[in-house]
Amino acid sequence: MRGFPCHGLQCFMVLLFFSLVFIQGCARSILQTYPAGEQEIEAVLEAFSRYHKISAEVCPCCLDAEADASLSVSGWFSDHTGKLSGYLQAMNPGYVKFIAPNPLGQPLFIFVTDGEIFISLNVFEEKAYLGSVHSKAFKKFAPPGFEPQFSYYWLTGRLQPGDIRIQAVMRDREQGKFWLQIRHAETNTESMVLFDPAELLILRHVLRDEQGEHLVDILYTDHQPLPGKTGKNAGNASAVMQASDAIKLQCAVPTKVTASANGDTEKIAVRLYSFLDDARFSEEDFTLKIPDNFEQLFVK
Repeated sequence: MRGFPCHGLQCFMVLLFFSLVFIQGCARSILQTYPAGEQEIEAVLEAFSRYHKISAEVCPCCLDAEADASLSVSGWFSDHTGKLSGYLQAMNPGYVKFIAPNPLGQPLFIFVTDGEIFISLNVFEEKAYLGSVHSKAFKKFAPPGFEPQFSYYWLTGRLQPGDIRIQAVMRDREQGKFWLQIRHAETNTESMVLFDPAELLILRHVLRDEQGEHLVDILYTDHQPLPGKTGKNAGNASAVMQASDAIKLQCAVPTKVTASANGDTEKIAVRLYSFLDDARFSEEDFTLKIPDNFEQLFVK
């Protein structure tokens, strides 16, 4: 096995499914927020507490869908784009598998991670790329504050588990939507989250550094409920909450995820569709045996 510095659009497009935010950010315009009244703040905090409880105790652990991804970079002289389609499977907290087939349906690229180690196979070239999410190559692209072991939550538009502190609640210019300024324990970043208290959905997530500069900006749109049973407590009569149709709506996932940085000149858009019923996975589903004839390249 020899070292290999990961580069190129093909490697980038495969890795983007592991990290939707493989883009270094920069300062952007200030978010348009307005003061919220005391009653509004109280209602929003109550709704967010309910959302947090539902997300942790009821919402599905996994998803299984088809995915289209596109990368666009705009410059002074030209625009660069790349597209990739395939099948995406994910499980909390950070398990992801993506398979991109060729026109005949045979695997062309395969990417698997458990949130700590990733393996990417280029079937055409018979090469396997292996590395740690803590490697220099990964950290070079991932913005500060992004924790790859929680990739599932970034993908599904939910907040990762852990202690958080809500520092402020502000109104958005759109009626009925509110910005929550959230500080995560033991990090040097904060999240500005656009929350819909009526639908219990996160619509936008802006990760900022200590100076308030935007590291990455993610939009979550076109939400839909996942089919099949809902949550780790589904079927358990003693569960705190039952997986009713109303709860399924509150556990809806975005079918379109758009991550941008550098003043919207760099964007990654992922569209999810054709969700399979009641997706259930285990750790073994996110392992990958490298064929003996493949050259193994370690990403530093």
